[in-house]
Amino acid sequence: MRRIVAVPALLLAAAGCSSSHPPVHASNAVHGHPDLAGFLRSPVATPSTCPPDVNGTTAGRRSPWVGTVDVSVFLKPEASLARLHGQVAALPDVAAVYDETSAQAYAEFQRLYTCSAGVPASAVHASLRLVLTSLDLAQRDTLVKKLLRLSGVETVSCDPSAPCVDVVTGRSG
Repeated sequence: MRRIVAVPALLLAAAGCSSSHPPVHASNAVHGHPDLAGFLRSPVATPSTCPPDVNGTTAGRRSPWVGTVDVSVFLKPEASLARLHGQVAALPDVAAVYDETSAQAYAEFQRLYTCSAGVPASAVHASLRLVLTSLDLAQRDTLVKKLLRLSGVETVSCDPSAPCVDVVTGRSG
């Protein structure tokens, strides 16, 4: 089984669209390859520490996942990344799975957002980033609903170019 290591983008919603839309096209040739390692070499967004009345904002950077993966699966803190990787990789519509540890996710978060020092590392969880086979949006949304039912999955989001809508988020607790 192939394991590819990668990073986060803190997206949060899920799916429910009509099959009259064009396919969610997936392959590394179409999407490109996420350069997580290169992104993590960039400096932390500044300022990293802000007064309590100032919220963080993006630092004008783009997550390496945007435009390179179709679906992001955010795990509960106690979930096993390896176990879920195996379960998700075995699904028929999944072409590739990139792992992102919680440490990588936090490092990406620090590079994307100012005021990141105010957010504890424990608030940013591991994720699986998926490239799908060619599916229409209804098929993709069916897969998203299946992913949300897996034990250890907190929430699922789709690439912003074809967002998931009208889907119940993962179980809490």
